[in-house]
Amino acid sequence: MLIFLHSALQSQKQVRFAFLTDLHVSPGSDSETGLATIIDDINKDSVDFVVITGDITNTGSNAELEAVYNLVSKLKTRYYMLPGNHETNWSETAGKKYLELWKEDRIHFSTGDFYFIGFNTGPYMKMGDGHVKQEDLLWLEKTLKAEVKQGQMVVSLAHYPLGDGLDNWYDVTRILKTVPTKLALCGHGHRLSIHNFDGITGIMGRSSLPKGTPGVGYNIVVLNKDSVQIHQKIVGELNTRLAYSLSLSSNPALDKKLNGLVPDYSVNDSFKAFYPVYQFTDNSSIFTAAVPAGRNQVIYGGSDGTVKLLNRKSNRIEWQVKLPGSVYSTPFVLGKQVIVGGIDGKLQSLELKTGAVIWEQTLSVPAISEAIAKNDRIYIGSGNGTMYCLSAENGSIQWKFDGVQGQIQARATLDGDKLVFGAWDKHLYCLNSNSGQLIWKWTNGSPQKLYSPGNVVPVIADNKVLIVAPDRYMTAIDLTTGNTIWRNNRHRVRESLGGSSDNHNVYAKLMNDSIIAVSTLPDSMQTKWATYAGFGYEHNPCPITVADGVVYAGGKNGLLVALDEKTGELLWKHKAGNSSVNGIRADESGGIWISLIEGTIAYYKNKHTSKTKTSRHGKN
Repeated sequence: MLIFLHSALQSQKQVRFAFLTDLHVSPGSDSETGLATIIDDINKDSVDFVVITGDITNTGSNAELEAVYNLVSKLKTRYYMLPGNHETNWSETAGKKYLELWKEDRIHFSTGDFYFIGFNTGPYMKMGDGHVKQEDLLWLEKTLKAEVKQGQMVVSLAHYPLGDGLDNWYDVTRILKTVPTKLALCGHGHRLSIHNFDGITGIMGRSSLPKGTPGVGYNIVVLNKDSVQIHQKIVGELNTRLAYSLSLSSNPALDKKLNGLVPDYSVNDSFKAFYPVYQFTDNSSIFTAAVPAGRNQVIYGGSDGTVKLLNRKSNRIEWQVKLPGSVYSTPFVLGKQVIVGGIDGKLQSLELKTGAVIWEQTLSVPAISEAIAKNDRIYIGSGNGTMYCLSAENGSIQWKFDGVQGQIQARATLDGDKLVFGAWDKHLYCLNSNSGQLIWKWTNGSPQKLYSPGNVVPVIADNKVLIVAPDRYMTAIDLTTGNTIWRNNRHRVRESLGGSSDNHNVYAKLMNDSIIAVSTLPDSMQTKWATYAGFGYEHNPCPITVADGVVYAGGKNGLLVALDEKTGELLWKHKAGNSSVNGIRADESGGIWISLIEGTIAYYKNKHTSKTKTSRHGKN
């Protein structure tokens, strides 16, 4: 039976537990069989409990989650579960199924001289660095302060290492170091290794998978008041293999290189004339774009389930509406109404001025993509792979297309009567926007689901559909037939794409330092310019935006880059924070709004001299 809080302090000299991570289970696969043998092996042992730190599934599907749940429920000792990026990135229910099965994505409990605490490290429904949500940081600080007893040592649990790859690792370690945190256990890297997490001894656990290891297995951790031992346990072997024996009274981590760099904002000194004229920070994380909603106003959704209308002139939230669960679907402004979707499957039309509900429609599946509209019809994809067409007037369903086998994550693109969108089932779809009938569907031919065009907004230009995807190819597809015109992986593209103002070029952010312009006119890939932008390794799927002759691209570590649309000349860069840019939107006056996962919203003008106005808005 799963227990999330074991509060009774036990007096014992030694704590011995099994530490599992990176299971990557798919039903019917060797990973499922391997986990079953691990469960049997643990049940023959005498461990005090089991901790599992994420990537329990391969793609976060409901079937995979249920398979893991059924297996770990056979454990004869208590266990504690955390999600990993494979559960939070591609979930068809936007994390809802995980919470239905395990109730929480945080854990904390005491045993003997040790206090264990664990938290979700994301990322959340899109590729990017890991991130601990703002509300989880507040919870972590409050819980440690209230519950760690005198003389107890703290053990941190998370999927991501508390360093590179987790964009706000320094916030986490700052909090952990307010108490005697002696050990931080993590997964993600699949290899058993020691790390320096800002002066905290870190242990990355081995994966359960046999690749690169002596065989299917897991980790055994033995804690004493002054030492820790890490063992590998290979299924089928009688004895464990000692990997590390470390002191808890000294700090062996300091012998290792620091596993993370403190954010560097020096780029802002090089472009001092370009900074936000307005900046706002919420105390929840933000997973949506900040969408212009009238003069000086933007609307956005938070990880705490609120949709808010912010006025930059008054520096106030004018209204907010609470939805169940985090908001992943970027609000869509349509005249005097705004369309918002929740992970409960409800789509609502709210009055833009007041937030009052105009109509509500139950889709029964999570709304995770952004809506678009044409001729009083709204089009939006869902987490279970259904594309909906609804009346903007009353929300009635005009048609739905459910021939998709994966999540529809990015917003669709309309051209005439053709509606084009991608899904996490390896396919790109083209429907008749009036009837919902399938015109064609396209695939790159790869059996790998994670190479799907699932989170790219297609660009339609010159009778071509252009996409970039995790397979690193840019592809041009005939809009009429769905046939491939060209595919090219000369540049390391990913999912960040945008169309030009004249509709004859596309712009793509590469995975390392550069942005390119490609002509949509010829029947082969022709690069018009390529600009070194110096943003480093990059995989944030934020769509590229073009406004007033400027190409804007957003990165995974809070960097906004501006290029001249015609020449590709780098105009300016600004680092607004250290987490992913969710979206870039231009308003009526040519200003640019961006939102960052860490809860920051920033507003830029091309040239200005006024001072930045900043604020922090608390929950009401």
